[in-house]
Amino acid sequence: MVAWKPPRTGWVKINTDEACREDGCTGCGGLIKGSEGEWLGGFAKSLGSCHAFVAELWGVFEGLKLARRMGFDFVEEND
Repeated sequence: MVAWKPPRTGWVKINTDEACREDGCTGCGGLIKGSEGEWLGGFAKSLGSCHAFVAELWGVFEGLKLARRMGFDFVEEND
């Protein structure tokens, strides 16, 4: 069974995903949740044309940048 697990108390979790249309246009997005499952922030970014792996990396990068801007020091990515 696949299920979202909250981060430890005092930590936040970044969930990311990417999408690619048939014409090659790619984007990424994600959100940050707290240890109670509360939504703390989110983002979306258009990437133009790139491989899915690169889009996934962009999602992690953008999520970490958002977490830093929001002042979160203890961050984990969804496993």
